[in-house]
Amino acid sequence: MMWFDIEEPNGDLGQYWSKNISDNQSFFKTMLSQAQTLGIVSGVYTNKYMWTTIMGSSFSGGSTYPLWYAHYDSNPSFSDFETFGGWTSPSIKQYQGTHTVCDTGLDADWYP
Repeated sequence: MMWFDIEEPNGDLGQYWSKNISDNQSFFKTMLSQAQTLGIVSGVYTNKYMWTTIMGSSFSGGSTYPLWYAHYDSNPSFSDFETFGGWTSPSIKQYQGTHTVCDTGLDADWYP
């Protein structure tokens, strides 16, 4: 499975994504379309803030794909999830940023 990572460092547009939201939406739709044409099963990794900053608050162009959202609250559950981008429920939650396990830096994720 391939996950499209929709985020920007520090939430500032212009490094990975255009400052033009409609350009971002168009590029994203093209990526999804190409993945589908190639038979690649895809999902979207993002959070509410990044999605609305990059794609706009009313864009739901990825909502038919599984959502893996990040919210670093150390709570392995979906109890904190707020709808956005057309998603009404997530598939995976990244609930903790980099921590060390057996001398390896890992993020902690949860899914039912």
